[in-house]
Amino acid sequence: RLLKQQQASGAQKQFEAALVLSRMIGDCTQERRATRGLAAAARLQGHYKIAIQHLARVLEISQEMKEYTGDADAYGSIADCYTELGNFERAAEFYDKYIVRMEN
Repeated sequence: RLLKQQQASGAQKQFEAALVLSRMIGDCTQERRATRGLAAAARLQGHYKIAIQHLARVLEISQEMKEYTGDADAYGSIADCYTELGNFERAAEFYDKYIVRMEN
């Protein structure tokens, strides 16, 4: 709810706590959700490189789980971050990955 209210720093704290808890109990699905939330909070704050790092971790967790729900959105978000950073070539690579996943 904090992200919807544009309260990124408060959301970040909640997602950090959720990440710690998910790792403690070994829940990869919740870890992926918390990491995705951290990416969204970072992006909202204009911290695009940090958001990319979190989203890359989301994709790693998906690989570990062999469960890829939401990965298309992660690729699209990474592409958007690269666009914001002015790295259009890298953005295009991730938009292509996004499109491939959306078609499957």
